Amino acid sequence: MNFKCVERGLLSLDSPDDIARLLPEIAAPEILSLDATGTPITVPAKNRITLRQLLTHTSGLSYEFMDPRLATWRKSPAGRRAAAHSDLFTAKFLLPLVYEPGEAWMYSIGLDWAGKLVERANGGVALEAYMQQHIWDPLGIQDITFHLEKKPRVKENLVEMTARVAESGFLIPAENEYIPEKIKIEQGGAGLWGSAPEYLKVLASILRDDGKLVNSATITEMFKPQLGPASQEAWMKMLRAMDSTLTVNAASSTEFSWGLGGQYNLDDMPEGRRKKGSLAGGGLPNLFWWIDPAAGVAGLYASQVIPTGDPKSTEMFAEFEKDIYKQTQAL
Repeated sequence: MNFKCVERGLLSLDSPDDIARLLPEIAAPEILSLDATGTPITVPAKNRITLRQLLTHTSGLSYEFMDPRLATWRKSPAGRRAAAHSDLFTAKFLLPLVYEPGEAWMYSIGLDWAGKLVERANGGVALEAYMQQHIWDPLGIQDITFHLEKKPRVKENLVEMTARVAESGFLIPAENEYIPEKIKIEQGGAGLWGSAPEYLKVLASILRDDGKLVNSATITEMFKPQLGPASQEAWMKMLRAMDSTLTVNAASSTEFSWGLGGQYNLDDMPEGRRKKGSLAGGGLPNLFWWIDPAAGVAGLYASQVIPTGDPKSTEMFAEFEKDIYKQTQAL
């Protein structure tokens, strides 16, 4: 979404002035810490946020559930005031930073702010309307939406969310509604419903560099490592700690960076899996995708299983990926 705006001259990847102009809420961010008594305190950030940082999770933002300091802040007077904001997006996503922009890495709400940036750069258009014009229509996609109530066919084919029972390995219906069927805000980082074949059309378009979504220069930039030394160190530390959740059973020696769009392979993965220069990503219910330009392969493993990083799911995805490469090599 953002890349088309950059190509049209509406945004720049590296201009904090775009953030100041279109996202004034985070134009002068403050960094959160806790004092000796556990009370939240904030200080002005030295660095300003850019679009590139929002897209690569290096903006200083985080999710509340990923940093306990944010949960503490949310209970403070400042946090309660933010949560009471009349604008639902602002109430949910206006959070202090947890590190200096560009100086670490944390999976974050940066993509949600990047989505809001697209809306405002295009005169206030709704995010789904923008995606319809610039992504779905060019690729002939009909079954992806934020709004299930507007797409009966998508809702009818929806797979029930399930949870794996640790003791038995059986799947049972999940107790919580992880993504509400009827949403109130359209987010850049989560919330779309759709079919695997339709999503594959997006991956295939990027792999083929067919010009339907973005130009070749943009594709080239997407498939480059984007992290500086400090961010790279923080990213790899988190990656190793999360193990199979993000590495999907990669060897511990495999090095990754982050591209403009996903996890970036700095090495070939072992056992005949994706190659150096690939992008990959996923989602909460053990969704995994990858695009491998070197091998000419893109793939998607889609499930509705929690918890994230479910060992059986990551094992099955790894076997699926290996088998895809075996089949392509046999052609």
